[in-house]
Amino acid sequence: MSLFNELREMSGQEGPAGKLAADLIAFREDYARGDLSRDEYEFLVGEVASVRAQQELASDEVACRWICAAAEAMLSLA
Repeated sequence: MSLFNELREMSGQEGPAGKLAADLIAFREDYARGDLSRDEYEFLVGEVASVRAQQELASDEVACRWICAAAEAMLSLA
């Protein structure tokens, strides 16, 4: 299963992990359409990995690590 398929599956779930996954997908789609510059895309994805996942998923270490790893992978593909 690809990273984006896993993100899409997670984005259908309720809770903070689902919301963060949906945000990552939206950022990627906006970037692919040209609605976000590379700098904007990298900032937003980095913000999810460095701040929001840490705050919103503090009680779910597994989900936090997964979202952070997914965000890092997305940045490496940009």
